[in-house]
Amino acid sequence: MRHLWVWGAGELGGRVARTWNENGGPVTPLTKSDSRHDTLRADGLVPRQGMPNKMDERDVLLISIAGTAALDKAVEQLSEQPPPARVVITSSTGYYGEQGGLISATTPPGTTERALEVAAMETRFKEWAGERGVVIRLGGLYRQGRGPLNVMKKRGNAPIGAKADRVIPLLHYDDAASACVAALRVENPRSEYLVVSPPCPTRHEFYLAASVILQLPLPSFGDPSGLPRAEYDVGDTVRDLGYDPQHPKWQKALIP
Repeated sequence: MRHLWVWGAGELGGRVARTWNENGGPVTPLTKSDSRHDTLRADGLVPRQGMPNKMDERDVLLISIAGTAALDKAVEQLSEQPPPARVVITSSTGYYGEQGGLISATTPPGTTERALEVAAMETRFKEWAGERGVVIRLGGLYRQGRGPLNVMKKRGNAPIGAKADRVIPLLHYDDAASACVAALRVENPRSEYLVVSPPCPTRHEFYLAASVILQLPLPSFGDPSGLPRAEYDVGDTVRDLGYDPQHPKWQKALIP
C-alpha cells in the first residue's frame, strides 16, 4: 500500500489518516500546530508539523486544509516540487454558487465571488497536479457537536435574510473521509467528484427545524431566488468510488 501524506490532519484529514493506517498503509499526518497531536497519537499515528517534503513519486497526497485561500497557498507551496502518483484536494460545493436545477461534478462554476475564488484555486491545483490530481467538492461537513446547527447555537439565530428555497448540501465527516480514501486508492479516477448526501434540505427546512430544536426565534427569510430547487447528482462518485453514505439523512445534522 502506498505511503499517504495528509496535509491538514484535522477533523477530516485525521479520519482519512486513521482509515489508511488501519488498512495497513504507511501514513504521515501533517498539521499546522500540535493541538491535535494527542488525538492523532491516540489513533496510532505519528503526526508532524509542517508541509509535505521529500515525497516519493509513488506516494499519494491528500490536501485537506480549511479555507480556499489556505488551499491556494498550499498549492503555491507545492508547485516547487513535482506531484506524487496521486493528489486529492478537498474543495467545496461553494464552487457552484447559487445555481439551481441538476448539479453534478461537470457543472460549470457559479458566478458568485466565492464560486469564482474556488474555481480559481481548483484551476491552479490542476495546473500543478495535472492528470495525477483529483478535486473532491464536499458539501457542508457535520458531525455531532459540529456543523451548521452548532454555528446557529453559538450565534443565537439563523442566518438573516437567507433565501428560503436554496438547498444546503450536507455531508457527514465519516462519509467525506470514505470518499477521500476511495479517490486516493481507485485506479484511473476522474479529475472531479461531487460528494454530498442527497436529498438535501432547503434553508427553510433546515433553519426552521434547527430553530425549534434550539428554542431560538423562528428564522426570517429573504425573497425566494426564483431558481429551480438544486438537485445534486453524485452518480459518478457512486460508480467510481463505491460511495455509499452511512449517514444519508440530513436530519442527523440537527443532533446537537
